[in-house]
Amino acid sequence: MAVGLCGCSGDDEPAGLATTPPPATTATTATTTPPSADEQDAAAIRDVYAAYWDALIDSENGPDPDPALFDGIATGDVVEAQLARVTNMIDEQQRRIGEPEIGEVQVSVDGDDASAEACVDQRPWGVVVQEQTQPPLEIVTGPIGVRLQREGDGWLIVARIPVAEATISC
Repeated sequence: MAVGLCGCSGDDEPAGLATTPPPATTATTATTTPPSADEQDAAAIRDVYAAYWDALIDSENGPDPDPALFDGIATGDVVEAQLARVTNMIDEQQRRIGEPEIGEVQVSVDGDDASAEACVDQRPWGVVVQEQTQPPLEIVTGPIGVRLQREGDGWLIVARIPVAEATISC
């Protein structure tokens, strides 16, 4: 048995088949700056504000006077006032339907104290009285704000901001 090995050498390769090295590529590393402590606080406060509205909506749409809806979100007079409101709604056979439209949340942080405010349109958040849906509320969009305090690693709502003290206008 005969095996033939053949090698190529020389310049008799057809045109266009010459090998050229691939173009050099430069590696780029994307650098992402982690959020600052202020940005992290603002994001956490916006989350608490959104959770507060979720709890308010659940409590009034139920209506449900369960303080557990506000666990880890709000405390003290804020919760007590909302539970009293919902208890009154139950006594008057009222409940809400739908939900309000909440605008962009503005946050201010000063150490362990903060505030969050947004323009809120309550017109889409209907009212049912004795199982009869009422006409839409004639309430103009307005600021609704809360004061928060740092509690451990998070934030808790400790008070509502009176409309007259709001720092935003709608």
